[in-house]
Amino acid sequence: MKKTIFLSSLFIALVIAGCNEKNLINQIDGTWHVSKYAVAGADQTRWFDTTKVNFKWTFSGSSSFNQTWNTVSKYTVYTNDTFAHLDTTTHTYVIDSVTTVSAVVPTTVLNTVKGDWYLTNGNQFLETRDSLTGIHLYQIIDHSSSSLHLLDGNKDYYLAK
Repeated sequence: MKKTIFLSSLFIALVIAGCNEKNLINQIDGTWHVSKYAVAGADQTRWFDTTKVNFKWTFSGSSSFNQTWNTVSKYTVYTNDTFAHLDTTTHTYVIDSVTTVSAVVPTTVLNTVKGDWYLTNGNQFLETRDSLTGIHLYQIIDHSSSSLHLLDGNKDYYLAK
C-alpha cells in the first residue's frame, strides 16, 4: 500500500513537472530582444545596443535557437587625385600636384549564431550550445510569456518580446 502511494505521488510529481516544462518552453518560444543588460549590477544597455545593433534571440520549441545582430565598423577610404601636364619640349609628363582625400565609411556586418538550447537542473537553467561560443549556462531568474530574465555569471539579460 505504501509502495502504491509512493509510486502514485511520484507519477503525479513527474506529470506536474512535465506540464511546467511544457509551459516554460511555450513561454520561451519566440523572438526576443534585450530590453536591459547589466554587468555586476551596473546598467550596460547602451553599450550592448551599440555593440550588438538590432540584437534578436529566437528560441524555437524544437530546441534550436538563433541569435542575430549587426556590427557597425568604420573604415577610412583614401582617394588620390593627381594633376599633371605634358611638357612639350621634353615630351614627359610633369606632376603638378597630388591631393589625397579621405572619408570615413561605416559598414554593417550581419552576425548569426545558431545552436541548440535545453532546460536543465529542474528547469532552473537554460543551456545553449553552438559552434561559435560553445556551451553557456544561463540561470532563469524570472519568466513570463513577454519577459525573460537570464543570468550568465555577473551578466543580466532582461529579454522582452
